[in-house]
Amino acid sequence: MMNASIKEKGDEKILDIACGNGFGSDILAQNIGQKRNPDAIGTEGVVIGGDIAPEAIEESRQYWQRPNVRFELLDGTQLPYADNFFDIVVSFETIEHTTAYQKMLQEFNRVLKPSGTAFISTPNFPVNSPTGKVMNPYHTQEFDYNELAAILKENFASVQVFGQQYKRYNIKDLRHRIGYIVEKLLLQRGIRKLPMSIQDSLMYALIGKPIYPEANDFGMVEDIPSILQCQTFFAVCKK
Repeated sequence: MMNASIKEKGDEKILDIACGNGFGSDILAQNIGQKRNPDAIGTEGVVIGGDIAPEAIEESRQYWQRPNVRFELLDGTQLPYADNFFDIVVSFETIEHTTAYQKMLQEFNRVLKPSGTAFISTPNFPVNSPTGKVMNPYHTQEFDYNELAAILKENFASVQVFGQQYKRYNIKDLRHRIGYIVEKLLLQRGIRKLPMSIQDSLMYALIGKPIYPEANDFGMVEDIPSILQCQTFFAVCKK
């Protein structure tokens, strides 16, 4: 077992692409440049959360108000930033949603500084779609371990692929079983539009945690047999 978590120095420029409702961007912003102005993105210590969905950006701007994070309508295949701009690019559960994933990965590499790192996660095809056909209607494709490693190595000088394990419900008591079911329901399209305060209140009452995962809800494995059993791949890519 190893820890492949993102560790910030405090002065990075970070791009969180496909940020959804922005909770991940907010987590990153908690640890960097607390007093920085996100409108001056040429400075250090800011997080830019980007998504192609206008409603996601609107929700993020309304809910997350830290002074060192801002949210922009962005297409990951056409990023409006100069070469070598960001220290870190974060893209979780994104490349499976577009057939232009190669162009997206090229853009991640382009906007990274020479010493930069991209953190990329994506579903493990054989585990998530065991019939051999992509089961998620919003995924244009999924990858197995060898396919993902090969694609990433085409775009980055150094690639490590780990398996990401979701550990939140490893405790097998009744409360956690109910919590698992409630979490699945709350994340359903439509229901997930409930105010975050209501969703968090339900989950705190059941398992003492918010609706969205915390860092200690995940673990990383690096041996191949364990990686192949994980639902999600987590890749650390160096420019």
